[in-house]
Amino acid sequence: MSAAGAMRDFDPCMGRKEYLYPHPDSGKKERQKQEAPMSAQNVFSDLVQRKREELEKRIKAGGTSEPSYQLGANSFTEREWTKLIRSVDAVQEEMREAAERERELEKEAEEVEKAEREELCIIVYDVDGIRCIEALSGICQWFIRFADRGQYRLVQEIMEGVEKGTNPAPVFQEDFWNSLL
Repeated sequence: MSAAGAMRDFDPCMGRKEYLYPHPDSGKKERQKQEAPMSAQNVFSDLVQRKREELEKRIKAGGTSEPSYQLGANSFTEREWTKLIRSVDAVQEEMREAAERERELEKEAEEVEKAEREELCIIVYDVDGIRCIEALSGICQWFIRFADRGQYRLVQEIMEGVEKGTNPAPVFQEDFWNSLL
C-alpha cells in the first residue's frame, strides 16, 4: 500500500494510481526525499484536524458550527430548516382551521336562511279539531277533526305544556297529531 493509505495503487480496470492524499512520488520536484507511508490513524487524525480548522474559520467569521446546505439562493443549517418547516406547518394548520370555521359559518348561515324561508305557521284548535294555518297567507295546511271531547282535552294539555316550555312536542307536524289522536 502507498502513502495514501486509504486508496489503491493500482486499479485493475483502468491501470492507474488513485490517491486520497498526494502520493510522495507525484509531489513537487523540490521534494526529493521519500515520506513515510501514512497509517490509518494518521489519515484519520489529518481529517479531524482539517474539519476542526474548517469549523474554527466558520465560527471566527461569525457563522455557526452547524453545517449548512444550499437550497436555491439560500443556505440553511439543520436548525434553521427545522424552524422554517415548523413555521410553514403552523401557517398551514391555521389555514385549515380558518377554512373549517368558514365552512361552519356557511352551514349556520344556510340553516338560518332555510329557517327564514320556511313559512311560519300557527296552530289553532277548538272543539271541532286542530289545524295548521300559514301565518302570512292564512292558508290552512292541514286539519284534523276530533272524534270526541277527550281528543280536545289531550290537545289542550299538550299545547299548554308547549306554552310553558315543558313539552317540546313537534306540534307543527301533522303526522305527530295523527299518531296521537
